[in-house]
Amino acid sequence: MLLCVPALAQDDSAEALAERSTIVVSGKVVKVGASAEPLLAASSRTAVISVQRMYAGREIAGDQTGRTATVILSRPERLKVGDEAYFFGNVRFVGRSLTIADEGEIPSSGAAPAIAPDVERGVQARKDGPVLERLSAANMVFRGTVESVRALEPDADEAKRGAARRGEHDPEWRVASVRIVTPLRGGDAGQVVTVMFPSSRDVVWFNSPKLASGQDAVFITHAPDKEEAALAHASAVVTHPFDVLPPADEARVRALIARGKEKR
Repeated sequence: MLLCVPALAQDDSAEALAERSTIVVSGKVVKVGASAEPLLAASSRTAVISVQRMYAGREIAGDQTGRTATVILSRPERLKVGDEAYFFGNVRFVGRSLTIADEGEIPSSGAAPAIAPDVERGVQARKDGPVLERLSAANMVFRGTVESVRALEPDADEAKRGAARRGEHDPEWRVASVRIVTPLRGGDAGQVVTVMFPSSRDVVWFNSPKLASGQDAVFITHAPDKEEAALAHASAVVTHPFDVLPPADEARVRALIARGKEKR
């Protein structure tokens, strides 16, 4: 007997839409069936909006507040010229103007005060996701200061093996001595941690943290794998962009650690 299982409905609340969208703006519809982007033909699904506030996406498209943007609407029948709404989606083009391929729209007329906090929670949840992922596998989390950085000097046998393995995406490992100032999870204040990091500017490693003497940061470190441990007597490794965060993120990271404990 064949059973038909209905698909789970997608959550289209403001918070859920914001969490899965890279671009979130509030705006006013100035044209329907129109496009401000030469690379995108106008259709019944396109509209031009005036951006009133940008909640997410500045790092991708810059601050679009006060500018016009083209939106490929998910439900074009809901909006007309003059309507105000929240637009949730992803970048289609950043050309003459921003073009957003929408996940959804929520009219905001008369409802902005009620919806805005949900939008902000969803945007924050999206930002926190990668950090939570790194925290889940971290061996230590602390705020610290880089005291020195040196070239990796493996022993002779490992140097030979490393040279044989080295290819175009060689991470060019370096080692930093980092003194813990504030332990957040693991470690002790004043302890010096030996941290390996890839110094290569190759495309594979370009966004990896690059440590420098005197740097003050929040470190989300990970235990070296078998191969990394053989290269140096390092107790920790940072390779992901979210493994090293600015000092201003200390309170945020502390809150995320506490949240993780509450869920256990």
